Amino acid sequence: MFARPHLSSPIASFSSQANFGLLNWLISWLLLLMLLLKGYGAAIAPTPPTTTTTTVSPSNLLPYFDFDVARNLTVTVGQTGFLHCRVERLGDKDVSWIRKRDLHILTAGGTTYTSDQRFQVIRPDGSANWTLQIKYPQPRDSGVYECQINTEPKMSLSYTFNVVELKAEIFGPSDLMVKTGSDINLTCKIMQGPHELGNIFWYKGTEMLDVKNENEIDSAMARIRVEDDWSDGLTSRLKIRHAMPGDTGNYTCVPTVAKTSSVYVHVIIGEHPAAMQHNSSSNSNSFYCGICCMLLSIVSCCLQHWFVNVSGGTTSYGGGRVSAAVGAAASETRRMSARCFQPTSLQQCPYARKTAAASTAATTTLRERLVAVECMR
Repeated sequence: MFARPHLSSPIASFSSQANFGLLNWLISWLLLLMLLLKGYGAAIAPTPPTTTTTTVSPSNLLPYFDFDVARNLTVTVGQTGFLHCRVERLGDKDVSWIRKRDLHILTAGGTTYTSDQRFQVIRPDGSANWTLQIKYPQPRDSGVYECQINTEPKMSLSYTFNVVELKAEIFGPSDLMVKTGSDINLTCKIMQGPHELGNIFWYKGTEMLDVKNENEIDSAMARIRVEDDWSDGLTSRLKIRHAMPGDTGNYTCVPTVAKTSSVYVHVIIGEHPAAMQHNSSSNSNSFYCGICCMLLSIVSCCLQHWFVNVSGGTTSYGGGRVSAAVGAAASETRRMSARCFQPTSLQQCPYARKTAAASTAATTTLRERLVAVECMR
């Protein structure tokens, strides 16, 4: 028997072709999906940041002040003051100093614009410091000063400058009596304030005393020594042991930052301090008593000379005129004597008292003799 050959049906052939086309379609879509996914991933991936470098020239940078400087300064009269202004990154700008109370430009750059030579700007080459120097300051120089930079708008920094006037004080009277052999103790004090107190030096007349400080080894044996105390101000104590007449004089405490103070010390011998007075009233009384003595002596000599001439008959004046002249002279003598006998003068010029008494007695005797001469005529 012969077998019949197998013939594929059209339906089977169509089915195979459909399956192959579907496979191609799936592969195409998978490839497309992969491409889409790759593109989406690239789109959502973070992009690295971009860096832009900008070059800034020094002329575009603004200057600025250094605030780490003292801006409130207190000095004493005559003590040079320094106001420090530090400017960083100045570039081509300039620094000026202005006095605020009258808006006066004191300095600009390195140039001074005031006729007051006490003001000067100090700036070392290449330094950022612009220091205003004020020499010999007075209380009128106190106030606010400004350091300015000529930017637009201007930059400024204010400073307060205080000038105080201090005075030392010696405790006790301005005239001190000390007996020979006793100790001289003088205390000079400067009150505490916002300033450096410095030191105190002692002078006798115009010469500085060669003193021993209390901290020195041989100070306990020294006749003249000084003790300084900086608590509650500055106190200096001058101690002179076993005072001698040569210690008499004017003692002055001279601080480095304050006005001086003086006292006159009289070292007396015995119990007669009046003979050692050196104050103005004593000098005035002594001077007046000397004048009294001189005038009374002149009057007494003149009266005696007139008496000799009258008694010898050589005078050309009439008796009445001579008597009147002598009377006037006697009256003036008594007036001068009365002034010299005042209580303030009697203790100062005993010689004047004796001279006045002698002159008054001589005048009375002279007048009696003149009367007798006139009667004889």
